[in-house]
Amino acid sequence: MSRALTLLAGACLLISTAVGAADAGPAPLDHGQVADAVATISRLLRDHYPLPDISARYGKVLARGLKAGRYDGQAPCPLAKRLTEDLRAEHADLHLSVRCDATPGDGPGTEEVVAGPYHGIAAVTVDPDLPVTTIRSPGPWTANEAGFASAAAAMALAARSHYVIIDVRGNGGGNGEIGVFLATYFFPLGQERLLVRGVHRDPAREEQEWTYGYVPGRRLADAKLYILVDAHTGSAAEGFAFGLQRAGRATIVGQTTAGAGIAGHLEDLPGGLSLFLPTKLLRAPDGGEGWEGVGVRPDVATEPGREKATAYDLIRADWSTARQNPDFALTTTLPPDRRPSLDVTATPWDLGQATLPQAERCRHTEPDPDDAGVRLMTNVCSQPITLEQRRSTNPNTLRLDTLDSGQTLATWATPHGGWRIMAVCPAGFRSSVPVTVDNITAISNGAYECVRE
Repeated sequence: MSRALTLLAGACLLISTAVGAADAGPAPLDHGQVADAVATISRLLRDHYPLPDISARYGKVLARGLKAGRYDGQAPCPLAKRLTEDLRAEHADLHLSVRCDATPGDGPGTEEVVAGPYHGIAAVTVDPDLPVTTIRSPGPWTANEAGFASAAAAMALAARSHYVIIDVRGNGGGNGEIGVFLATYFFPLGQERLLVRGVHRDPAREEQEWTYGYVPGRRLADAKLYILVDAHTGSAAEGFAFGLQRAGRATIVGQTTAGAGIAGHLEDLPGGLSLFLPTKLLRAPDGGEGWEGVGVRPDVATEPGREKATAYDLIRADWSTARQNPDFALTTTLPPDRRPSLDVTATPWDLGQATLPQAERCRHTEPDPDDAGVRLMTNVCSQPITLEQRRSTNPNTLRLDTLDSGQTLATWATPHGGWRIMAVCPAGFRSSVPVTVDNITAISNGAYECVRE
């Protein structure tokens, strides 16, 4: 009888070749019990394993071993170990495993992943110098109240970060729902994403894993995500990295992962044994190959132990030009075809300033997060224009901009997060009123003149 598991539940406990407690103790199984166990394994694989050609090979290797007497005279745990070794030698499915830790007659039930004291999340570090939060998650992941609460608490601490590092090195997996839960935070509300597809032996039966419609707390849809992996990242943790990598939502840093990509559940066997039976092959959202047998390949490969340092190198390089950086300085060249044509009917914000030619007038636009230059202003000159944007010592209230034509502009942040142009003078002129936070009101009311420098 089966003991159902959710997604990759329990898989992290099965990746190693240790399949039971002790090798000594119980008496050896007789030939009839061994034959029944082998026959049951072969039947279950034939009927449910999602790759028919490989399940046929599994059946043949077990039949050869039984005929050769490889399994005779073995106690349950040594037998389980030998059966697992023979199966994996034919095809290295890291989930497929025979176990000896079941009690004969166990009824159906849910296999629980054994959680550590931290329920999959070991530590959360908020960097005091950079807007980076690192979440250390060695697993196993448990889809219960404590597991979800632990994940939600970690994401709450990361809520204001521009960069998030989720470290799943050594995470053998567990319940895949935790991975989906974490992934949901990195997509906007109302934009659910398909992460992986699950294919069964019956091709008409398919399961899809989508991000959730709701998670508690603030989402980090604009944060940049880095996932650290290594050769011991397996199963559900691999699915987490794989889904976000395919969605273009994360940068994977480290080494190729374990390659355990067929989910399953436990089945009881004769003789006090049990079988973790892989039944669901995980694939890409478009139906392409998943990570079974090949692992998740990193976007940025590193030597073991260099994963976090490499992620930080990437973050520092990005932060130096990020718009949220108070030391931000960015030069953007806007060719004429990227600027709107002159709208002569629009009321110019610089009305009354005869020193600023209409043809060089800059107009305020609503913030455009996809274009750092157009976000603040557009210029209707026929030649390309360069915007050099620098924040003042009070970056949330005042911004100074210099155009390649020599114009200097000061802008003030509106309550709704937009920017309003306050003062501008053409090349060779400057504002008669110093552009400071203290006199923004006067400048915004036009109480300044452009005087020659």
